[in-house]
Amino acid sequence: MEGRGQRSALGITAMKLSWLQPLKKLAEDKRLIIIRFDEAEWQSLNDSRRGVHEFTVARAHGLFQGIGTPAPCLLVGTDVRDEFMGDEVASKGLYFGLISSRSPITTLESRIKVRRCMRIQPDTEAGLRKLVTAAPYSKNLADRLRFKSSVVELSPKLAGHLIERLASIPENHGAMRAVAESLSSPKRYRNAAALQEDAVRTALHAFGLTPDDQAESLDLVEGRETALARVGIMEDSAVEHDARHVPGYDLIESHLTGRAVFTRNNQRLEIFTANRRDLEHVFGVDLIYLNATRQNIVMLQYKMLEATKKGDDTDWIYRPDDKLDEEIKRMRKFAAAHPPAQYEYRLNPAVFYLKFVKRDAMIRGGGIITPIDHFEQLREDPACRGPRGALRISYDGLDGRYMRQTAFLDLIRSGYIGAHAETTQHLKTLIEAVLANDRAVVAAVQTGPAPTDDDTADDDDE
Repeated sequence: MEGRGQRSALGITAMKLSWLQPLKKLAEDKRLIIIRFDEAEWQSLNDSRRGVHEFTVARAHGLFQGIGTPAPCLLVGTDVRDEFMGDEVASKGLYFGLISSRSPITTLESRIKVRRCMRIQPDTEAGLRKLVTAAPYSKNLADRLRFKSSVVELSPKLAGHLIERLASIPENHGAMRAVAESLSSPKRYRNAAALQEDAVRTALHAFGLTPDDQAESLDLVEGRETALARVGIMEDSAVEHDARHVPGYDLIESHLTGRAVFTRNNQRLEIFTANRRDLEHVFGVDLIYLNATRQNIVMLQYKMLEATKKGDDTDWIYRPDDKLDEEIKRMRKFAAAHPPAQYEYRLNPAVFYLKFVKRDAMIRGGGIITPIDHFEQLREDPACRGPRGALRISYDGLDGRYMRQTAFLDLIRSGYIGAHAETTQHLKTLIEAVLANDRAVVAAVQTGPAPTDDDTADDDDE
């Protein structure tokens, strides 16, 4: 019978981990399955482009019949059978992941796509049996694991209980949270969480990556929302920390919400997110992009465009208010231009840019990007005046006089825009200023040697 201490521990865990109950409910509603791989299959998976982290696999229709998607899963990778272990199978490890889709591919087989898989504890099926000790779950799990099938489906109650037991191991929190939070990824520009999602995507694109590329390491702060929980990750790379114990970020202390590191060729991109209060109470999100190789820094602030009727058509406009004026004044305090170094060149050394996005539009859609100097000029442009003389930023009013995201990212990557090197050294001051005003921030720091001719050739190919 389950002991009082175990019930208490599970209760504390459930209260502390905001992602646990949604993940448990998903396992109960869509089922939790265990997928076994023989030695040849497991070796092939590890040798594939994304390895165990993301792959597709086909099995007989009946094995996936009761599974809905998305659904959590456990992977068991077979190593060798030990003659002294009887029927027990030695395993290369146990992995937790997400089945994101299922579809028939032949008359006999269905294909599933598995994503976000990372190693967890315990690392064997025998360890799972030892982890689940409460009746009747222990007998139920043991009975199901005796089946020799390559796919084992767990009952709803057993699935929910096993999720709780796995979450009782702190080392599993990063992997399990990464699966849980991937289910709630914002799709449209509706709130600050969606804007932060786009800011992280922008930082990755400026580095030549996509949100599907895998982070080398991922640090998530316990109990804090961050778009970084939804980036691609390598196996064993997601770790959840107490806010006081994420190394290297004394500057922002408990305001840190997440940190991810990506590498590409001999370049390194470090993204971290931070806020002073919960994201749902924050209206705007800022992106700070520091390219340490090019010694340029760019800061992007987001604003929402609202739909308005113009005859039979719909236009998207932004009506500036006193709040924006105050924000621009703060930007000006940190926009002082320092002279360039002897061989340093910029098309535009401006630091601050505004990005206007359509409310409720898909995050992957476009937007209006303009430096604040241009925005200030637009204030005097009659084409940007409404019927009553108020300033209106709109697609029609700008008539194409703005930057698209692709061009913007190319200019950041090449070092053609952004502050000169001396101004760039003030990154910490900029971050402190943003945090001091209760804003949310995404900061991305790119380091490494300047790209070689070979690196440039790779970019062209992509």
